[in-house]
Amino acid sequence: MRVALSLLLLASALSACSPASAPVPTAKAASTAPASAIAWRQGDVDDAFNEAAESGKPVLLYWGAVWCPPCNQLKAGLFKDPAFIALTGKFVPVYLDGDEEGAQAWGERFGVRGYPTLIVLDPQRNEITRVAGGNDAAELTRALTVAAIRRSAVAETLATALATPATLGAEDWQVLGDYGWEVDANRLAGKRSAQDVLQQLAKAAPEPALQRRFALLALATAEKPTAAPTQVRELLQAVLAQPAEVRRNRELLGYAGAGLVKQASAGPASSNALGQQLLVALERADAARGDRADDALSRALTELALARQQQPEGPLSAALVQRVKQRVAAADAAATDAHARQATISSAVYALRQVDDDAGAEALLLAELKRSEQPYYYMPELAELAEQRGDTAGALEWLKRAYEGAQGPATRVQWGVLYVEGLLRLAPDDAPRIEQATEALIAELDKQPSGYHQRTRQRFERLAGQLQAWSAKHKGADTLARLQQRMQAACGDQVDSGCREWLS
Repeated sequence: MRVALSLLLLASALSACSPASAPVPTAKAASTAPASAIAWRQGDVDDAFNEAAESGKPVLLYWGAVWCPPCNQLKAGLFKDPAFIALTGKFVPVYLDGDEEGAQAWGERFGVRGYPTLIVLDPQRNEITRVAGGNDAAELTRALTVAAIRRSAVAETLATALATPATLGAEDWQVLGDYGWEVDANRLAGKRSAQDVLQQLAKAAPEPALQRRFALLALATAEKPTAAPTQVRELLQAVLAQPAEVRRNRELLGYAGAGLVKQASAGPASSNALGQQLLVALERADAARGDRADDALSRALTELALARQQQPEGPLSAALVQRVKQRVAAADAAATDAHARQATISSAVYALRQVDDDAGAEALLLAELKRSEQPYYYMPELAELAEQRGDTAGALEWLKRAYEGAQGPATRVQWGVLYVEGLLRLAPDDAPRIEQATEALIAELDKQPSGYHQRTRQRFERLAGQLQAWSAKHKGADTLARLQQRMQAACGDQVDSGCREWLS
């Protein structure tokens, strides 16, 4: 559970919404929105496409959630940048919160994998490109600047790249290089694996830097290593030697860098040397964008991952532990507004737990409950800390409080599933309590006439498997039968969503 919940808090993509607590300009209010704000259309995707058809502008669809850390990073930084605000004037910008009515169905239709994702579509709803919202602000701006003037569907661009790559122009290749493969859910690659497509693009791309980017993406998306250590090492060293390439691949190198170093290394000595090259390159790239405290914390997480590869068991060096704690404190102090704190605290807590400072992590979480507008977001981590020290009742109470405090239908389902999973794991003999909690969770669907889609469906499907495993061990067939009957009633007319097949 520790890994799953820590990744949920760290984001992802992954991880993991309720209506925005701050007002977001609607289409009606867009004309009066100040120049310092993006004129988002709130939730009405059809209306955005109607306006796009009239104006000829592409639609910029932003899929996010109020509790999502990288979404809040965007709000704290890029979305306040005057140059980016001006750029959004070339689009019809629409904000789709994961808890808006029909949002999960739209997410399924557009193949959205995680928060935050930005998708550019033409007025006919053909996808021009998509980018992961957690990427570098400068890279996002550059990618969307190109997308604003394009009218070619990215699927057509990819098909040409795979069939007749020499006919593509530089801008076409840039779009493919900037494309958010990590939030694509294999939508663009289709029946082929994204790894195979990226490897082919790496061979066909006209510039060495772009070849290396596709190769890095292929390695990062692979389920298991496929390249020889020498190939990975040469690739990684070539990228790290070029500051411009490090900046372009900063987020990829941050979350996948330690794994790439492991693939590239023949032994501890070479792994250590390459790991140090990675850290130096990241530090140089971060200095170029202001040497922010959150970037320093991100590097600390990469350093921790590298250290654990060198020493899977046993204590970390005192110097590294101290450095991590200092960077947590600096990031905590630097995050002064609500968006910045939501973007930072999860990483800070994760870092403290990686150096076995659970007491410090818990203190940070408890303090944040009093400051955060979404305190429920942090409660599953507090539950995990309680469970780890053997406080079962405390763990279940935190999970229950998180569910009760969660806001928005999709978010309530997500946190409700965590609560029921906690009951299945920590109180498996309490069948009445498990049934009652699951019935309450099913009742959340009554608030979502067409809500059994995307993340909501995925979480119910995950819970179904766990309920069935619990039933096999605890004679829960009658409980499951009643829950399935209750689900049938909650599904209403959602015939094709898979809702009625739940638990079958």
